[in-house]
Amino acid sequence: MHPILNEVVAKGYVHLSGVATDTLTYAETLGEVFRAVKDEDPIVTMKIEGDDPMRTPYASCRTPALSLHTDYATFVEPPRFTVTHCIEPDPDFPLKGVSIVLLLRPAIDHLKVKEPALLELLRREAFPFRRNAEHNHYHKEVATYAILDGKDRVRFDRTLIVPYLERSEYADRAMLMDAVLRFEEVCSEHAERVEVALDRREVLIVDNRRVLHSRSECTARQGDGQLLSREVNLAFLM
Repeated sequence: MHPILNEVVAKGYVHLSGVATDTLTYAETLGEVFRAVKDEDPIVTMKIEGDDPMRTPYASCRTPALSLHTDYATFVEPPRFTVTHCIEPDPDFPLKGVSIVLLLRPAIDHLKVKEPALLELLRREAFPFRRNAEHNHYHKEVATYAILDGKDRVRFDRTLIVPYLERSEYADRAMLMDAVLRFEEVCSEHAERVEVALDRREVLIVDNRRVLHSRSECTARQGDGQLLSREVNLAFLM
């Protein structure tokens, strides 16, 4: 494994500066690049466009803060690492568009001591994960997974689980939704929180199976005849 990725495994994340090469070239120097679909570009560009859900259906490109999540949580084997490469910082950098990383060990330790029944449920129960509009592009079925596996690797995204449960006929849907919401609360209250404001050519690499991550509210405004907003490229590594 590349020394940088070894550091990510040890710490949960790494913040680097001065990455001037293109995102794919940089990612390929680190390891095997994850491809959700074989013939598609593996680099995902996220440019903040505004706050209108109709004009910008993809939540990651809207200005409100993102919820805590695991990238590609609907896949049988999500990528191990997420690489966020800043192309343009938020216009209100460093106050907005801040990347957030939650190191989960303190939260899991809390569950072991204070809420062992919830911990056991998160490891035992199969929760449905369904992407929204683009689910059928990647999957034929709605797969189910535990939120924590036997090694406490995490797979989580409230926005993929709860809306599906609300529309479903699961006998235990209320219990499962309560568990999802409580787990999110525990993580927010007890995990170690790291905030990284990414400037141009900076990179944040996170361990996608050991941490949860998100970002704060962003800004999008017109200036000099163009949209001024945060733009990042995302690469994923196996």
